[in-house]
Order: sequence, then C-alpha cells, then structure tokens
Amino acid sequence: MSSEEMLYAQGAKIWVPHAEQVWESATLEESYRKGAGFLKICTESGSLKEVKLKADGSDLPPLRNPAILVGQNDLTTLSYLHEPGVLYNLRVRFCERQIIYTYCGIILVAINPYAEMPLYGPSIIRAYRGHAMGDLEPHIFALAEEAYTKLERENCNLSIIVSGESGAGKTVSAKYAMRYFAAVGGSESETQVERKVLASSPIMEAFGNAKTTRNDNSSRFGKFTKLLFRNQMGVMYLQGATMHTYLLEKSRVVYQAQGERNYHIFYQLCAARAKYPELVLDHQDKFEFLNMGGAPDIERVSDADQFNETVQAMTVLGFSIQQIADIVKILAGILHLGNIQVSKKFNEGSEEEDTDSCEIFHNDIHLQITGDLLRVSAEDLRRWLLMRKIESVNEYVLIPNSIEAAQAARDALAKHIYAKLFQYIVGVLNKSLNNGSKQCSFIGVLDIYGFETFEVNSFEQFCINYANEKLQQQFNQHVFKLEQEEYLKEGITWTMIDFYDNQPCIDLIESRLGVLDLLDEECRMPKGSDESWAGKLIGKCSKFPHFEKPRFGTTSFFIKHFSDTVEYDVNGFLEKNRDTVSKELTQVLSESNMSLVKQVMTLEEIDTLSVDPAKSSTLGGRVVISAGRKQQGKDTRRRVVPSKQHRKTVGSQFQESLASLISTLHATTPHYVRCIKPNDDKVAFKWETAKIIQQLRACGVLETVRISAAGFPSRWLYPDFYMRYQLLVYRSKLDKNDMKTSCRNIVMKWIPDEDKYRFGNTQIFFRAGQVAFLEQVRANLRKKYITIVQSVVRRFIYRRRFLRLQLVIGGIQRHARGFLARQRVQKMREARAGLILSKYARGWLCRRRFLRLRHSIAGIQTYARGMMARSKFHAMRDHYRAVQIQRFVRGALARRAYQKRRRNIIICQAAIRRFLARRQFKRLKAEAKTISHMENKYMGLENKIISMQQRIDELNRDNSNLKHKTSEISVLKMKLELKKTLEAEFKNVKAACQDKDKLIEALNKQLEAERDEKMQLLEENGHAQEDWISQKQTWRLENEELRRQIDEIIEMAKNAEVSQRTQEDRMMAEIDNRELNEAYQRAIKDKEVIENENYMLKEELSRLTAGSFSLHGRKASNASSQNEDDVGYASAKNTLDINRPPDLLSKNYAYNDSTSLVVKLRAILEEEKLKHKNLQEQYIKLASRHKPTEDSFRVSELEVENEKLRSEYDQLRTSIKHGVEINELNGNRQRTRCDPRTQHAALQEEVRRRREECIQLKAVLLQQSQSMRSLEPESLQLRGNDVNELMEAFQSQKLINRQLESELKAITEEHNSKLVEMTQEIERLNNEKDELQKVIFESIDEFEEANVDTLKQNDRYLRRELQKAVAQFLLVQEELKLAHAKLKAYRQDGGQLEHKLEEEMSRNKANGTSSDVGANVTKQKSQNPQGLMKFHSSDLDKILQRLLSALTPRTVVGLLPGFPAYLIFMCIRYTDLTNADDDVKELLSKFVIQIKKMHRTPHPIENRVIWLVNSITLLNLLKQYGDVKEYVKFNTEKQNQQQLKNFNLFEYRRVILDLIVNLYQALIMQIQGLLDPKIVPAILNNDEIQRGRQAHGMRSRAPSIGASSSPEHGGGPAWKQLIGQLEHFYKQFQHFGLDNCYAEQIFHQLLYFVCAVALNCLMLRGDICMWETGMIIRYNIGCIEDWVRSKKMSNDVLAPLAPLNQVSQLLQSRKSEQDVQTICDLCTSLSTAQVLKVMKSYKLDDYESEITNVFLDKLTDTLNARQMQKSNSDEFTIDQKFIHPFKVVFRYSDIKLEDIDLPSHLNLDEFLTKI
Repeated sequence: MSSEEMLYAQGAKIWVPHAEQVWESATLEESYRKGAGFLKICTESGSLKEVKLKADGSDLPPLRNPAILVGQNDLTTLSYLHEPGVLYNLRVRFCERQIIYTYCGIILVAINPYAEMPLYGPSIIRAYRGHAMGDLEPHIFALAEEAYTKLERENCNLSIIVSGESGAGKTVSAKYAMRYFAAVGGSESETQVERKVLASSPIMEAFGNAKTTRNDNSSRFGKFTKLLFRNQMGVMYLQGATMHTYLLEKSRVVYQAQGERNYHIFYQLCAARAKYPELVLDHQDKFEFLNMGGAPDIERVSDADQFNETVQAMTVLGFSIQQIADIVKILAGILHLGNIQVSKKFNEGSEEEDTDSCEIFHNDIHLQITGDLLRVSAEDLRRWLLMRKIESVNEYVLIPNSIEAAQAARDALAKHIYAKLFQYIVGVLNKSLNNGSKQCSFIGVLDIYGFETFEVNSFEQFCINYANEKLQQQFNQHVFKLEQEEYLKEGITWTMIDFYDNQPCIDLIESRLGVLDLLDEECRMPKGSDESWAGKLIGKCSKFPHFEKPRFGTTSFFIKHFSDTVEYDVNGFLEKNRDTVSKELTQVLSESNMSLVKQVMTLEEIDTLSVDPAKSSTLGGRVVISAGRKQQGKDTRRRVVPSKQHRKTVGSQFQESLASLISTLHATTPHYVRCIKPNDDKVAFKWETAKIIQQLRACGVLETVRISAAGFPSRWLYPDFYMRYQLLVYRSKLDKNDMKTSCRNIVMKWIPDEDKYRFGNTQIFFRAGQVAFLEQVRANLRKKYITIVQSVVRRFIYRRRFLRLQLVIGGIQRHARGFLARQRVQKMREARAGLILSKYARGWLCRRRFLRLRHSIAGIQTYARGMMARSKFHAMRDHYRAVQIQRFVRGALARRAYQKRRRNIIICQAAIRRFLARRQFKRLKAEAKTISHMENKYMGLENKIISMQQRIDELNRDNSNLKHKTSEISVLKMKLELKKTLEAEFKNVKAACQDKDKLIEALNKQLEAERDEKMQLLEENGHAQEDWISQKQTWRLENEELRRQIDEIIEMAKNAEVSQRTQEDRMMAEIDNRELNEAYQRAIKDKEVIENENYMLKEELSRLTAGSFSLHGRKASNASSQNEDDVGYASAKNTLDINRPPDLLSKNYAYNDSTSLVVKLRAILEEEKLKHKNLQEQYIKLASRHKPTEDSFRVSELEVENEKLRSEYDQLRTSIKHGVEINELNGNRQRTRCDPRTQHAALQEEVRRRREECIQLKAVLLQQSQSMRSLEPESLQLRGNDVNELMEAFQSQKLINRQLESELKAITEEHNSKLVEMTQEIERLNNEKDELQKVIFESIDEFEEANVDTLKQNDRYLRRELQKAVAQFLLVQEELKLAHAKLKAYRQDGGQLEHKLEEEMSRNKANGTSSDVGANVTKQKSQNPQGLMKFHSSDLDKILQRLLSALTPRTVVGLLPGFPAYLIFMCIRYTDLTNADDDVKELLSKFVIQIKKMHRTPHPIENRVIWLVNSITLLNLLKQYGDVKEYVKFNTEKQNQQQLKNFNLFEYRRVILDLIVNLYQALIMQIQGLLDPKIVPAILNNDEIQRGRQAHGMRSRAPSIGASSSPEHGGGPAWKQLIGQLEHFYKQFQHFGLDNCYAEQIFHQLLYFVCAVALNCLMLRGDICMWETGMIIRYNIGCIEDWVRSKKMSNDVLAPLAPLNQVSQLLQSRKSEQDVQTICDLCTSLSTAQVLKVMKSYKLDDYESEITNVFLDKLTDTLNARQMQKSNSDEFTIDQKFIHPFKVVFRYSDIKLEDIDLPSHLNLDEFLTKI
C-alpha cells in the first residue's frame, strides 16, 4: 500500500474548494486507489459529491491536518502546509479559542478582534519578560521581547515592520510594541522617556488619523519610530526616540468620501469650542472641510475627551501653552479658510458673467476671521486668491482666477498649511523625545499601510502599493536567508528554494522610462496632462510583463502586483505629483505677525532617515503626497528655489525616502507583524473567509508558508519525537540514552524515501505531509493495540461475569430448597399449635364471662349504696350552711351599728381637740419669740463645749509628742543614709530567705499531717511549691503597686493643700447652710444684723480651718494658752467646731504631717548642699592630683554606699508595709492620712535622687579614670607609705561600717516597734474623735438654747485666730519657695559640675598619650552593670560601618540573634542617660541611612535577613523600653528601671517600621529573582512518572524549555531543586534568628509568587493545557505542601497555592454540560477569565470528547452568575509583583541588657565601652 492510499483511506478528511467559503471540509466515503478517476466525498453540509482526478493523482485534494496539529501556535509547524490548512488553523484559534495572535515562521499574524482584550496589562508584560519567542503563546509582546533580547545580547539595530490594510489594527499593534519597550527599557526615575513615547501616540492619532469606511481610526500617513537605547552596565535603557513620517494624505483636509471624516483634530477642536471662544468656531457640520463625508461622529468615542487627552499629551511632550494656543488658531484658520465663499463675477455695467474671473466679498466673515487668527492681511489673502502671478524674463503679469482656480488655490493653501503644521508638530515631538545624547542602538517600529485596492485607485494607492512591493521583496529575501541559516546550523543538506521575486514589478515602477520616470517627465512639460501621460505609459511600458493596458480608453492602466492586479485611474496624478501652491499665498503667510505661522511656513522637508538626527538642524522630516521641496544639504540649510527645473516631485522624493527606508531596514534585524481585518462590519470575532484569504495572500503569509513548504517545514526535537512515536517500533530498537539513534530507527522503518526527511544536530526535519503520515500510522497502531487490549479485557470481564452467575444460581437453588422444607415444617407446627390455642381460648372465654358478670353485680351494689350516702350528706351540709349564713349576717349588722356610733364620737372629740391645740399653738408661738427661751435652750450646751475643749487640748499635746518622735525618726533616717553597707543587705536577704524556708517547712509539715499516702503528699508538696511561686509573684506585684501608689502620693502632694482647702470650704459651706442657717432663722428671725455677723463668721471660720489645720495643726483647744486675752469658759471660743464634719477632723493629722515634711525637706536641702560642696571639693582635689588609686577607692565607696541606700530603702519599705498591714487590721481608716506613708514617699524620692547622682558620679569618675590613662606612669605611681595609709584607712572604714550596720539593725527594730505603737495610738485617737463627733452632732439639737452674746464672743475670737493663722501661713509659704529655689540652684550647679568633669576628661584624653595604669587599681566585685554602651559621636560612622558593612554572616551566626540591635539600643540608652538629644538623632539617622543604602544596593540574601532581624529587634526594644503601657507590662523591675526617660522615639519607631517593610520587600524581590527560573520546570515541566522527558510531547520553538526538568540536566528533579532552595532560605532564617511568624509571612509571599508564575505560564501556554499537566501539577504541588507541613508551619502559608490546585483539578475534570456546576464549585479561587482560558486552550487527547460551544456558553453564564471577590475578573493572569503587606508584631525580650558583653572579634572595643 502506497503512502497516498494509506493517507486517502475511507474516513480521511480533505479540503475541497467552495464558492463562498473558499474551502470546505469533506470526508472520503471510499478509499483512494491509484489510477482512480474520481473520489466520493461527503461535505460538512451533508451533500455527497464526486471529485474528478487525474490518472496520476497529481490533483488530489489537500488533506486536513491531524487533530493534534489543529490550533498550533505556529502555522509552519502544520504537517500539511497549504492555504486551507493555514486558514482553518487561524479560524480555530480566532473564532473558537478567541486567540488573535499566531506565528507564521518569523511573522506574527494579528487578527483584529474588534473587542477589548485583557492581553496588554502590566502582568502580561512581566510574564513575557525573559521568555524566548515560542515559549509562551504568540503575542506582540513576545515579538518585542525577542527584539529587545537581541538588542541586549548583540547590541545591534532592530526593526519591527507592522503592515496591513486599513482597519486591521496596525496602529494599535505598533503602540503596544512601543509600550512594551518603554516598560522594559524605561527609566522613570531619570528621564521618563517612556512616558513621552507613549504620550506621542494620542498626538499623532489626532493629527494623522481619520475615520474611513474600513476603520474608525485609520492612519493616513506612514510612521517609522526609532526607540533609542543606551547600554548601561550591560542593561539597555530607553533614552529617547525619533519619529519619521511620510505619505501624509493631504487631500483629506479638503475632501472626504462619503462615510469618512477629516482628521480627528478638527472634530476634537469643534467639540471643545467652548474653551476657545476667540476662535469663533461652530458645530462641525457648519464647516465645508468637515461635512463632506456625512459621518461626523464615531460610536463610543467622545471628541471632547479625546481633545483633552491630546492637549495633555502635548503638555507632557514639551509644548508650551502659547504653542498649543497658536496651533489651535492655525487649525481654526484652516476651517474658516474652507468656508470662504468664491462667487461669480459679472462684467461692469451688464449682467453677463465673467467666466475668467471670480469674486470674494470684502465683508466675508470667514475671510476676516481667517486673517485675524493667522495674523495676516485679509485683503492680501483675498487678492491672491482671486489673482495669480506669471513671471517672464523681465516682468510679471497678474491674471485673474476663475472660480475653479480660486477654489483650487484655496484648497491647496489649506493642504499646504496643514502639511507644514504636521511637519512642525513632528519636529517638536522629535526634539522632546531625543535628548541629544550619544546613540548606541535603536529598535525601529514601522507602522505602514498594507496593500490597498479600491474601485477607484489614484496616486495615493499607487505610492502605497509601490512601498509594499519594496517591503515584500525585502521580506522574501529575509525569510529565505533565515531558512538557509537554519539548515546550516543543523548541518543538513539542502537545495536552493525557488521563491517569488517581485523585482520585475519594482523595475516597472522605478526604472528608467518606468511609471515614476514618465510621470516626472510629464510634470516638467508645460502643457502636460494626465491623458498624455497615460498614452506615454501605454507606449513605453507595454514591454514590462507586469503592465497591462486597458481594453477601452486611455484613462487608466493595470499593474500586476505580488498580491493582485490593480487598475489605476490617471486623473489627478500629475497635479498630486506636482503639489503646486501659490507662491504669493505662501508669501502672505510668511509675513504673518504670528511667530508660529512664520516658523511653520519656512520649514523644509528632508529625509531624516538618511540624516543623523543629532546633526540635522530641522525639526523633523516627512514626505507628503502632492508636495515636494529641495532636499537639505549636509551642512547648510538653503531656501527652496522657485524654479520648476530644480523642484523634486512627490514621486521622486517618495522614491528616495523609500529607498532610504529599505536601506535602513536592511541594516537592521527585521521582525514582521501582519495585521488582518476579519470583516468589514467591525463585528467582534466575525470571520469572513474571502476577505481574510485575500489579505493573507497580500501580506506575504502564504508566501512564507510556500517557502517553508518547499523545504522541511515540520521540525521535531529528538526527545519530543521519541516520546510521541516510540510505539512505532519494537522496544529492542529503542535506546533511551541515545534518542537520536532511536528516532532514526523509527523514521527509517516507516519512511523509506530519504528525501522526505533530514536528521539535524538537535532536530528532525520532515517534508510537508510526513508528520501527518506518521500520525496516521500511530493512530492505526494505537487502534490495533487498543483493539487487542479491549478483546482481552472483554474476555476477562465476561468470564468473570459467567463464573459469578454460576455461583449465584447454585446458591439460589440451595436456599430455595431449604426455604420450601422450612415452610412445610412450619405449617405442621402451626396446626398443632392451633389445637392447643383453641383449648386455652375456650377456657379463657368462660372465665372472662363469669368474672365480668360478678364485677357488674358488685358495681351496681356499690353505686346504689353511694347514692344513698351522698343524698344524706347533702342534706346535712345544706342545714349547716344556712345556720352559718344567719350567724354572719347578724354579726355584720351589729358591727355596722357600732362603727357608726364610734365614728360620730371621734368627730366630736377631734373638733374639741383642734380648738384646744390652736389655742396652745398661739401661746407657744408668742413665747418662742422671747430671749429667755433661747437662753434656757443653750444653757447645758456650754458645759459640754468646755469639756470637749479640754479633751481636744489633751489630744493636741499627744499629737505634739508624736511629732517629736517623728522628727527623731527623720534624724535617724538621715544617719542611716550615710552609714549603710553591702553586708547588711546580704544578711537581711539571707534572713528573709530563712524565714520563708521555715514557713515552707511548716506548711509542708502541715500537709504531711493531713495526707496519708505518699503520692498525695508529693502532689500537695507540688501545689505548695506553686502556691509559693504565685505568692512571691503576688508580693512582687504588691510591691510594684505600692511603689506606684507612693509615686502617685508624691505627685498628689504638690496640689494637696489647694484641693483640700477647696473641699473644706465646700463642706463647711454646706454644713453651715444646712444647720446654722436653719437654727438662726428659727431663733433670730427678726434680727438681721446678727444674721449678717453670723454669715461673716462662717466665711472666716472656713478660711481659718483651711489655714491653721494645713500648716501648724493649731486647734481651738490650745487657743487660750496662745492668746493673752482669755474670756473664760463662757466665751465658748470653739463653739463653731461643733459644725465640723468628721472628714475635716480626720485630716488634721495629714496637715500636721505636711508641716513636718516641710521641715524634713529643708533639712535634706541643707544636707544636700553640704554634700554638693564636698563633691565639688573632691572634684578640685581630683583635678589637681590625678590619683587614680584614690578615684577607684572613691568609686568603690560610692558603690557600697549606693548598695546601703538600696538596703535601707528595702527596710523602710518593709516597715511601711508592716504599718500598712496593722492599719488594715484596725479598719484601714488611716490610708489617706497616714504619717509613715508621707515619710516613705519623701524617703523614696531621696533614695531615687541619690541613686541617680551615684550613677552619674560613677560614670564621671570612670571617664576620668580612662582619661588619666594617657598620663605618664611615673607621675601616677603611688608611694608605698601612701598605699599603706590608704589600706589602713580602708580597713578602719570597714570596721566603722560594721558597727554602723549593727546600729542600723537596732535602730530599724526600734523604729518598727515605735511605728506599730504610733499606729495603734492613732487608731485609738480616731476612735475617740469619732465619739466626740457623735457627741457634738447630738449637741446640735440643743443649739437653740444658746444666746446671742455667746455667738458674738465666738465670732470675735475666731477673727483673731484667723488673722494669726493667715500670717503664719504666709511665712511658711515664703520659706517653702526659698527652699525650692535653693534646690533648683543646687541641681543646676550639679549639672554644671558634671559638664566640667566631662570637658576635663576629654581634654586630658586629647592631650595625653595612651598608657595603661589600671594594673595598679583593682576594682571591687560589687560593680553593677547598667546595660549602657558609652561612645563618642565622632565614632558613629566607624561603629555603624563595622556593625553593618563589615559584619559577615559567619560572624553573626555565633552571636546572639539581633546582637547589633542590642548594641545600638544600649548606645541609645547612654544618650538618654546623658540627655544628648543631638547624639541620639545622629545615631538613629545614620543607622536608617545605612540600612536604606543596603536595601537599595545589591547585597547577598544573608545580609538582608540579618538586618531585617536586627531592625525588628531594635523596633521591639524601642517599644519595650519606651514607657508604653501595652509593651512594658511583661517587663521585670530591672527592665522598668532601664526605661528611656528623656526621649520619646515614637517618630523614629515609625521610620524603622517603614525601613523594615522596605527591607522585607527588597528581600522578597531578591528571593523571587532566584526562584523565578526554577518555578516553571519544577511545577509544569517536571514529570516524575516518566523521568527524562519534557512535560509534553510537542515541539517547542525554544529547545531550552524544560531542559532542566530532567535529572540529567539539573542534577535531580526540578521540584527537589525548588524545595532545596526553599529549605536553604528556611535554614538561613533559623540561623539568623528570624521569628517563625515572619518566616511564615515570607514563605506565604513566596508561594504566592510560585503560584503566580506557574499559573501565568500555564495561561500563556495553550500547548500544555491537557489532562497530563494537571496530574503533574498536583504531584509537584503536593511535594511543596509536604515540605511546608514538615516544617510545622500554619496552613495559611499554603493558601496562595489554592488557584494552582484548582487548575490542576480543572484539567483533570470531566468537561460535559452535566459537569458545569461541579466545575464552578471546584474553581472558587479562579476568575471567570481564567477558567474560560483553560477551557478554550485545553488540548484534547485522541479519545477525549470534544468541548462544545454549548458547554462553554453554559459554563460562562454559570461563572458570571457567581459572586467573585476579585474585581479584575477579565484578567486571566495574576500580578507577580504584588507583595502582601508585612505585619510586624511585638515580641517581649527577656534578655538582660546588663548581661550583654562586647565580643573582641567585632573590633569595637576602642569605640564602645560598657558601663
């Protein structure tokens, strides 16, 4: 059987011609036999036909490609390369899969979808970046990436040629190509060139595009844009651009065909006329140049919005406001110029029309507006529109114009102005886009119209088709060259390919005596015409084979172009080629007062393609139809010579420009984009086969296919071919390690003709149809093998079914026989049982009948007896009730009569008593107004007041004794402050521990007595231990609470006096108003004078109470002893004390205590003054002697004294605690006024101040000791006698300290006992006071008995006491102010002395030399590190350099995690201690700057992780020690003492937080860059089921894809390499101490990136959307999930992989209409666009059911009906650059700052010193 017979077997699919669809698919009804004269076929429409064939079979119909090749990305990979195969492949991709891009060799075929496609977003640009052409689906970005990569690699010039007919989408394709170059090569931070390049598109579209019948935005000019790149560090950056335009269609300015528009800018200007009222514009239909086409609007386009976009783009590109205004005026002038009316002119004196002349009225409004807008003389403009000048040798003649000539001159002027304006705009764009820097290389984008043919073709179509002929020739040569290079690279033998050469057609146009030459010659003739030129063409060009003359007439001619034969109408050729314009009119415009008009009219046209743009003095160049000027020279710019002999026609100038363009393209590496217009109706995804096939023929796609088909179009990589066709030979002939030999065996077995294939170095080359033949063989073999397998399987299934059936039947029979036997036995048993049952039933019925009868008789008797008893009972009950009713009625009547009589008697008694009471009330009222009554009332109250006064005097004497004891305690306290030792603290702690241990032992013994078993005892012991720990924690919390309360008391003490005074005033006023006012109003209502005096008495009493009690504690009980005038007992000096509330009396003690506190403060100030003086003297001695030994001993002594102060503080706190506990036991009434509390607050403040002074003095002395190291050792050696004396003094001092320690213990115990006694005494006095208050308040009721004289005496006495109290208060207040002033002055003096000490130390250090004198000084072990690092601000740069730049990862691994952050924070604490605001600002600012430099510059990942950890640690430290409540609640007491006190670093915390986020983002982007090349091989290409092959068995244009997926290339599976990389990063995070929560966030982001890259690649690679890929993805993702779970990360880390998991499930799911809802439920994380993209790109296996359009429509509706959270549902890609926000959480650090030491290997000892 021959190959033809095998291929044309029954059921084979072929293509047959069709009248409308061009080609139609059909199926063979019978197999083909050699020599057959016909074929029986069945078309798709169902009709049966017979196709006639030649005997040799040379005209067999073309075969359809196998299903595996349908929808290929590259047309040249089709096995059958013919026209119907190419057309069907494009149709499947465009209509069914909605893919608009397809490769055809080096050509990118782009079909206009007439719909918005989500294919050009930033995510798509990033997806194609770095991928070779063929890796992903065809796209304009893939072509641009190929060009840009070649530019980077070879640094050569490239070009992209975009062609196609009007409406095919050329402009859009060119715009997106430039957008890609701007995105990947842009430098927004430097020049923003890419923004300018993109902004040039709206301008060029507005001025150069117009609506045509085929396209709403058709480019009416050619454009070649050069994107200039510079090489910077091996990376190409976009630095500028230049734009070259040609073939501008000027005639559109003055004429538009029906259904077309003028250039967009005119309609945009009319839509925005409200912004420019000075232009006097109207609706667009009012202008002659705009209303010819009758289609002024474009659907879904707003001209006003487009105008705003154009103006904005012009602003971006450097147009000034004045320039834009002038351009708008010129455009408006063109519109008004077209509305100038040229009318008929009549001869003077008659109505006869003058046909040789015409008239324009002087008052023509449009003429005046045109003159005003263009700033020219309207009269001159009118004159030269009506006249023309003819020059002779010596003179010139003015000739009037006819109406036609005047209108032509007007239109020519309008075209000329617009062409010049267009040239000027292009020049400004080039000047803005090109910054003048040195050009390295460029990528040119050529946007040119394709081959055009209309019903009437003129000069414009001729030039366009001529340019396409030249470009097609260049394209054919380039394609042939690439084919030749491919064969040479693979090392195969080949023969010359014959391809179409259109050089004869080009010779017809541009050779001598060709079309252009004859046209120029005719233009130079004075009386040349279109008809004469047509005659010359027919006579001269008939010899060319591509020229045809018309059958009739001489007004047209035919040229056979490469795509079609075109008929050209000669009318207008000469005029358009000459492009004449009146010299006088141009002169009028050149004399305009508008600078822009004058500048525009003096521009010259040059060919900038052949001129260096940097050296050219013009602004831009172009070639326009109907315009020609002399070309500019190299160095000078000359004016246009008006002579016709020296002018260049448009045709010759265009020919030169085209030749320059072709030479430029030859010097570059071209890339081709062919745009196809699918239909004329602009309907989305509508396919018109006839129109598309004509464009494919015209644009060279089919020619490329023909060239490829002439050679070896089908090419397979050896691994792909092996995996696809390995089943075609026996396994013995296959060698997996030598795939080339295996493939050779396969091919040689089935293709005997060696000319049908070639073996290259990496690929196998096949002739057209051979791959389809192998596919057919493969399909036949698979059918054969599948049939065998099916037969065996069916035999097995049916045999198993028979054996099961046999077994089942035997079982059924067995069970049936048993069932029948059991049924028979059952019947016998039932018969016997029936007899027995009937016997017992009869007996039971008889017994039941008897019992029922007996029961009935007994019941009747029972009811009868009951009825008789009830009737008797009812009669007795009724009799009883009647008797009771009678009894109650008689009683009620008797009581009613009694009550009525009693009520009458009471009314009489009440009347008599009321009369007597009124009489007695009047008598008592008169008696109450007498004085004698008041005296009797207050008679007994005076004795009570005198006894109370005596009792109060006794209390005051006791209180003075308590004050004396308190002062003694303060004196003891001051002695204890000077005589404290370290040993006392140790002993106290040891004793306390022993007490606690004893307590624990007692508790344990008690527990042992209560428990019987050993296990219960151990359990209770454990509980006791836990209780002890919690108790210690409770004690610690209570101590902290006590400390906090003491601090609050100290803060509240300052305002206590004012607040208490106000409170007392308020309370006294309330009590006086409530008690005394009522008493006086009742007693002395008629005496207003006494009332006023009583009011003044109350006011003065309130002031007296506030003053006397708060300062001196003076009370009325001792008033007689302090006052000379004694008025005796009857004076009642303290009468008003009876109105004092209990709270006022209870505060007396607090006021007395405040007086003692003032005395104590004065004593402390005096003592501190003496100490300050001593310290100053010691400093003077130290500065004069410079004895380090004495300094060291002084430091040690101060440290010991500091420890003593701390121990005393603890003892005082313990004593206070004991006192507080006693108070709580006694009722807790003295909490607010307890004297020990006030003493303790003062002591604590003093201890805190002493501690701070000791720390500062220690730091100062340490600096002094370091500075003294620079002195000479000889001058600092101590003499032996001095040393001995010092040692003796030290020993004696130790003995004294021990004695003082014993004294301290005794005094402390005495103090505690006294404190307990005082507390008890105070409680006893409070109880007595409460009793007195009770007595006083009881005596208030007897106040009415007091007389007026007593009240007056009390008033005088209280006035005198008030004056004395006020005077004493003022004196004490003055003394307190002086004490505060002295204290402030002493503190300032201390700060100045410290500053002098620091200056002295720095001076000594600078003047001296480094020497070590510390060997003779031994520091005591009692030093207490404070967690500070001392440094100098001048060393900050060196410190940060060694901590950041010089710190290596190897060094950091051996340190504490975040160790540099701890060092920096300890330096911050030092600045806080010294209150150096500038130093902390400088430190943090330099730290932030250094870290920012690090994350902006390339660094290893280890360094970024290190400083991410340190930045987070530093932020946590600033929060933990920043005195913020929510962060310090876990701190220890020591950590709370180390809080920052002087600085609030909130702003710096925010800066460091931003810095952490930037470090995180830089780290993520760097890791993503390392993971990017591993993701696709690991997720999509790694197939563990069949190791050693690519993920799919299809041909790829890039051999490198998937190479790393096999162990042979990558050293292991790709997924292991990816997980190994993740494992490496995880270990780094662990080594450098990154917290798990941050590591999980990083891996969450990395897995999102993995998902995004893999999913985007899958979406853009339709060839791998198959069932097998889903299985591969699921396995590889499972490996990553297992690794994440092995690290015990949270499940949230795996959440980003959900879309990829769902895609794998989607690929493996069933795809029928019944499964639509299941698919929707499955794809919850996928958008509608993503699901449809996978479904449309899904590649069916040989035996999978086809995906129908009904299924896709139903799936689309269901997906759109669901509610998706994602907004960009049209995007099928995921943003790879999206980074999830980084969450920084606070972590408490339990590391003690004082335990951190400075390692020597960091080399920071000379800059940092631990304090």
